[in-house]
Amino acid sequence: MYRIAEYSVAVFIIVLISGCILNLLKQHYIFQLGGIAFFLTFMFFKSIYIIRKTYDIRPAEFYASMLPLLGGLSACVVSMLLGFWIFPYIRKKFKN
Repeated sequence: MYRIAEYSVAVFIIVLISGCILNLLKQHYIFQLGGIAFFLTFMFFKSIYIIRKTYDIRPAEFYASMLPLLGGLSACVVSMLLGFWIFPYIRKKFKN
């Protein structure tokens, strides 16, 4: 479980850095919505696969298997929030 948490934090940091780089673009939200849709779709299909493979899975194991995807999804949402809140000022600085 400890390695899954480390992996999830690493996924969060990598996706957050990538999202912050995307925030420098004018239409960053299109790519971030695509990332959110990707993570949600992947979580849906992975959960179907896990439930079909092992029907008697415990909720803690299921959550642990979804934790990296939830980390990526939350990083997309956080970077989108930063893109609407902080990065317009940064884009204006680069534009001038």
